[in-house]
Amino acid sequence: MATETSTMTPALSPIPRPRTAAEEVEDRLILAIARGDKLPGERLTEAEISTALGVSRVPAREAMQKLQLRGILVGHGLRGLKVADYSPRRIAELIELRLAIEKIFFRHVMREGADRAPLVAKLERILDEMGALSGVGDPVALSSVDLEFHRTIAVHSGNELAIQIWEGLAQHMLIIFCRDWAFASDRTGEVVLHRHLLDFLREGDVAGIGLILEDHFTAPGQRPAINT
Repeated sequence: MATETSTMTPALSPIPRPRTAAEEVEDRLILAIARGDKLPGERLTEAEISTALGVSRVPAREAMQKLQLRGILVGHGLRGLKVADYSPRRIAELIELRLAIEKIFFRHVMREGADRAPLVAKLERILDEMGALSGVGDPVALSSVDLEFHRTIAVHSGNELAIQIWEGLAQHMLIIFCRDWAFASDRTGEVVLHRHLLDFLREGDVAGIGLILEDHFTAPGQRPAINT
């Protein structure tokens, strides 16, 4: 009997690794901060988190320590941690770091001889999803799709170390994006902005990477009018 191998996962492909309780707690905490359930300056304790999520203190402690290392949680006296304050200065620093890293990604994917067709196809699908969500009003879903657009470019670049650094920034960006999406009066403008970025990837020149990304990361209220 013939075996249909074209649609089967190779026998020696990597085995999906189950998520740990600490990773789940970490994601829940990020989501709580992004949605405003936990506010800047609000105190968090292992006991509170473990009780709320129905886990032991060990994964709660591990998740909180990771978020402290990334600066999402900060020290709060002798006991517990508190949610960091995303001040304008802090946001500017995060964007500065992200801009530097994403320039690396763009230089890699736009290098001479690189096949961008698979990347462009994936980004088109993500952009379609973003457009469909722009009228829904769910800031978490919109922010997640926004990040997935940029994550796809990062992964396609193949720069593993830069990708790891970007993933650490992505947690901060999810929090910032949720706030921006929640108060944006015209969410379709962000869709158009990502369309411009995709068009640049398809047809642009490497020399223009800095300018297109600086414009893309400018705060919505400071951007020039976006033409469709």
